[in-house]
Amino acid sequence: MYLADCHLHTHHSPDSEAAFDDIARAACAAGLSAVTVTDHVEMGAFIREGYVLSHPASLAETAETAERWRGRLTILRGVELGEPLENLTETGKLLDAPLDFVPASLHNLPGIDDFYFLNYGEWDIPRLLDQYFAQLLGMVHWGRFDSLAHLTYPFRYLPPQWREEGYGRWRECIDAVLSALAEKGLALEINVSGLRQEIGRTLPDLPIIRRFRELGGEWVTVGSDAHRPEDVGRHIQDGLALAAEAGFRYYAVYENRTPQAHSLKHI
Repeated sequence: MYLADCHLHTHHSPDSEAAFDDIARAACAAGLSAVTVTDHVEMGAFIREGYVLSHPASLAETAETAERWRGRLTILRGVELGEPLENLTETGKLLDAPLDFVPASLHNLPGIDDFYFLNYGEWDIPRLLDQYFAQLLGMVHWGRFDSLAHLTYPFRYLPPQWREEGYGRWRECIDAVLSALAEKGLALEINVSGLRQEIGRTLPDLPIIRRFRELGGEWVTVGSDAHRPEDVGRHIQDGLALAAEAGFRYYAVYENRTPQAHSLKHI
């Protein structure tokens, strides 16, 4: 079966030290046919952190590594595009690059730290999440990406009682996001990183994946969000199994910004 990990990071992301050849070796050991390198570009912080300046180097090393591993592993060019609406000028320049796949993400709200860093005892969590889903919907309406990454990202870091309560009060907001994705023909990412973290479930989890299918969603992608070689390919088959359980017959691997359908029949 064709197995691909469509979301992972290398040393060109500020939160990873992974070397390209180590990623490739780990992918082959995990039985993968393909990986997509999606190093971070955070548009809200691009000047301060230098993400845009470093991304051409990521693309160049991706191409070099793909050539070295040709015949053993397909290595595709991507970028995890964070907060694209915060700097549409630089976002437009970035999207002119030769890319296979662009997952878009929302790690923080304007002027606020990444959800990873917040002290939630100091925040009105319902209001924070209201703003998050509103920003997410705006990003989907903009729509110049391929797959929406880790839709339920903040829940990875919220206090346990919020994870247990679930997404009920934001159900209408989530439906609006999923409907907009479906109408635009965009994909929903099944990010399996939560299966190796405290949250213990994919981002998003099965009910939301199934709801996306009910609302007309056609495409899903699956990614480990690995920042270390040992996490490359982990739980990819679990993510594919959820896609099949939700009613999808295939999943997408993007090449030249075009979804290539791969069957879920034998999952």
